[in-house]
Amino acid sequence: MAMQREVTYSVEHFYPKHPGHPMAALTAQARGYFRDDSIQNSHLVIAGDNEGTIELLVQGKTEFSMDAHPAMLIEANARGKDLYIIGSYRNGLPFSVAAPPGTVKDAADLKGRRFVTNRRMGAGERTMRFIFEKLGMDPDRDMEVVLIDNEGMREKVAAIKEGRGDFLFYHQGGPQGRIVKELIRQGELVEVVDLSKLVPEYVVRSMAASGRMVREHPEIVKGFIKGVMRAHRFIKHEDPMGADCIEILKQALNVDTLEGSGVENGIPKSWPVEPREVIASVAGVQVHVDELKAKGKIGPKFSAADVVRNEPAYRALEELRS
Repeated sequence: MAMQREVTYSVEHFYPKHPGHPMAALTAQARGYFRDDSIQNSHLVIAGDNEGTIELLVQGKTEFSMDAHPAMLIEANARGKDLYIIGSYRNGLPFSVAAPPGTVKDAADLKGRRFVTNRRMGAGERTMRFIFEKLGMDPDRDMEVVLIDNEGMREKVAAIKEGRGDFLFYHQGGPQGRIVKELIRQGELVEVVDLSKLVPEYVVRSMAASGRMVREHPEIVKGFIKGVMRAHRFIKHEDPMGADCIEILKQALNVDTLEGSGVENGIPKSWPVEPREVIASVAGVQVHVDELKAKGKIGPKFSAADVVRNEPAYRALEELRS
């Protein structure tokens, strides 16, 4: 197959904050998955923040985003920006809420409690705000946010033990989740709410592209998504301990070792999924649409179908299955 072009994609942050966000694309490049679908080379750009992700796409400086916030893409599209969700970086909410025994009994008992996190309006707080609203609570009134300096899970647990907070939020499958699960086994914490059961289709982060890219270069869009799907499958089934990912990450960073980084023995926050899960859930995007409508940020006629373009992802999945 003839090589057609190079592509550029962005992530909001990379190492050391979110080393897993570009991991699927880096793996697709390193293992030749992109080249198999006519993408000769791919280049990573660090957007720096949510707005930067949108601006890079609007200005044509990137063809794709790997981790755009769905709500921001929806707002941009509703304002007339030619941007679309073409896949999901994470579909569903594979998270749980944990607290010391006897502190929080159940989901309803979260009302009025203190949430420990390290970043205002980061993924953790935004997700908990959504959960509070889904439970019929007002996050501005019913949830107090307690900030700590370090994002490490042990530091969050320590803050709760010191009486500065009541509950925390963790990924069920990542390294931090393993820490929490061990503390649960030891009786120091209990799982209060399994968010994957409460909101199974919620889209946390999404892959995005410009409408021009989708319309004029559908084969490249399909090829990019297909490469990402193959990479997710490889990471999930063939590199579960992250040995290959570590080497790919070192190559991307041009370093010989990651010792002392906290990721030298595995890749956190890559959250590999099955290829079909890269397809964005329309129902999960609609949750964001409804939330933005309720806040008056988009018009009442807007729907998830206006911003989701899953056709390339379905074609990619069909080719993988054949």
